[in-house]
Formats: sequence, C-alpha cells, structure tokens
Amino acid sequence: MAKPVVFVIGASGNVGAATVTALSAKYADKVEIRAGVRNPEAADKLKGLNGVTLVAAEMGGDREKLVTTLRGVDALFIVTPGTKDRAELAISTAEAARDAGVEVSSGCQRADGRSDEHRLRFLRLPLFVENYWGFKDTIKGHSAFYSPVDPDKPFTPVVVSDAGNAAAAILSNPIAHANQTYNLVSNRHTFKDVAASFSEALGREVKYVHVPYEAAKQSLLQMGFQDWQVDGIFELDKLIDSGSHVTNQEDLTHYTKITGEKPTELKSWIASVKAAFQ
Repeated sequence: MAKPVVFVIGASGNVGAATVTALSAKYADKVEIRAGVRNPEAADKLKGLNGVTLVAAEMGGDREKLVTTLRGVDALFIVTPGTKDRAELAISTAEAARDAGVEVSSGCQRADGRSDEHRLRFLRLPLFVENYWGFKDTIKGHSAFYSPVDPDKPFTPVVVSDAGNAAAAILSNPIAHANQTYNLVSNRHTFKDVAASFSEALGREVKYVHVPYEAAKQSLLQMGFQDWQVDGIFELDKLIDSGSHVTNQEDLTHYTKITGEKPTELKSWIASVKAAFQ
C-alpha cells in the first residue's frame, strides 16, 4: 500500500525547514515527504534528509503549474511567507491545492475568515523565540539588548523547532486534527525574564534597555528594515504592551496536545545557543 503524500510549500524557510526535518526524523516510514522550494538546487539544508524529495514549487508563480505539482498530494502545509503580500500568496496557494484535489491544507487561514469544510487546519504562530538572535551583537558587545516593549509584560512565543514538530505531527495524521485551530506557543515570559536567563547562561549581567518606539523605529530602518516590516513588528510589540491575548495566550497546552511532548523552555533554548552570544 502506497504511503500518503505530504507536501510542505515554503520548505526552505525557518518553519518549513523545521517541519521537513521533523517529518524526516519521525515519520519517514509513514508518509512520503515532498519539500516545495523555489530552487531545489539551492536548498542545501534539506538535501540528504531521509525520505525527502525536493520539488520546485513557488507560491504566487504559475497557477496551473502549481496545481499540476500538487496533484496526488494528500496533505499540504502552506508556510505563510514573511512578504508584504503573504496573505494573497497563502490564499492563492490554498485555492490551487483545492483545484488539485488535495484533501487537507494546513497552516493557512483565509483572509475573509472562512475555511473549506474538512480541509484546513490552522497553526497560529504570532511570535518566535528565534527573534532573540537579533539581540546577539549588542549582548556580545555591550551585555545589553534594546526594545520598546514593557519589560514586565508577559508574552507567549514559540520556538521554531516546536512549530516544526507540531506541523509534522499534524501532517502525519491530519484526520485526527480535522477542523482545529491551534495557537502554538512554547512558554510564557517577559523581556525581564529573557535578560535574567541570558545573564544566568552567560555568567554575566545582561541588561534589558527599554527604548522609545520612535528610537527603535529609526534603528530598525537604519538596519535595512522596510516601513511595512517595522509597522508589523510594532503592531505585535504594542499588543504585548496592551496585554492582548493574541500575544499572551491563556492556553499553553496546544503543543503538548498535538505532539504528546513538552515544549522548549526559554532557558533550554538559550543554553543551546549561548556560545554565539558569549
């Protein structure tokens, strides 16, 4: 009996690569894994993974070509890209999957709030712990990092590998997650907690410096961020400041419900990367 075919489009990005890696490590004996990337020759981190076939597939490209590529796929994970037109790209990809007869699409929510019955599973990933890589240079150079967010306001980010593990678990058994929306978070902490955890891991005091939003904006623009990107970052930052449930989820159990595992703790993640911050 042929194995079900699972397809990850946007597989060369952080979440996509984490999902493909988890599929390869845990489910290669159960599903046929296809990793959709713009240029398979350039997808070095995915080459050689057990049970993974690299496929040329592009969101927003030739619609008919994408429909043809997706025919015969049983479960599709659409990894929404970080581009300005990400909503349009994700929706058009979901529509191509529908036209190809894909039974399940996961990871993409329609902009109009509707979903095709029995087709979509949603993974909401509002914040990533890996964003702390942006603090590396100032932690290394000045033992400090800077943000406009209130240091005492809690928020609930997710570690990328946790997101990949959860997505892989859903793709391996999509029927078990029919019509579900999951808010994937790893744990709850504040930027004061982040400073304390880096201090403990590095053996020296690391300070959090609270800066005004305008100063933070100018710094990000000087670093090469576009206005729309800065606006998106600050939208999330201000949700943290306001105590919004979008960035401070009440239920922290979704990852465990999906995978049966405990999510990655902040201290564990910092311990795994601390050498780069020394």
